[in-house]
Amino acid sequence: MLTYGFPLAIIGMALKYAELKPVPCLTYSDAELLREKCATPILKQVRTDVTRFRYGDEQHLDEALKRIFQYGHGGGISRRSAPVLQRIREEVTEDGKYALILVFEAKALELSDFEQRQAKFASFFGPGITAKVGKGPNYLYEVCLISNTEP
Repeated sequence: MLTYGFPLAIIGMALKYAELKPVPCLTYSDAELLREKCATPILKQVRTDVTRFRYGDEQHLDEALKRIFQYGHGGGISRRSAPVLQRIREEVTEDGKYALILVFEAKALELSDFEQRQAKFASFFGPGITAKVGKGPNYLYEVCLISNTEP
């Protein structure tokens, strides 16, 4: 028992240490129905990835943010200033399109930092996506990924 128990306990502790909890997701019923028809495969994958436990990643959407904000490169930001995904929300836009809103906390960034990268958000999560950015309360920024697929 001790032969197997100790290594399993160590593995369990390592997994717990490397655990990344899912972010909260607010979904409106009309958006849930529209998701099946209009969300692109990439938007569905993003939603699935950030709403489940992850192991070994530093943060949700780490690779996407690394490419969009170009950590440590010219014109980029420092890794320390990176935005952190706080929650997501699914909505239907005023013109009836499916939208996945990513809500980030970024104390060291300004709205202009997100606006400069709006096209990068669209191309990274595209094709078939329009991206819009906005400022929320208290260092929160919203990146709205709108599916261009018609219902």
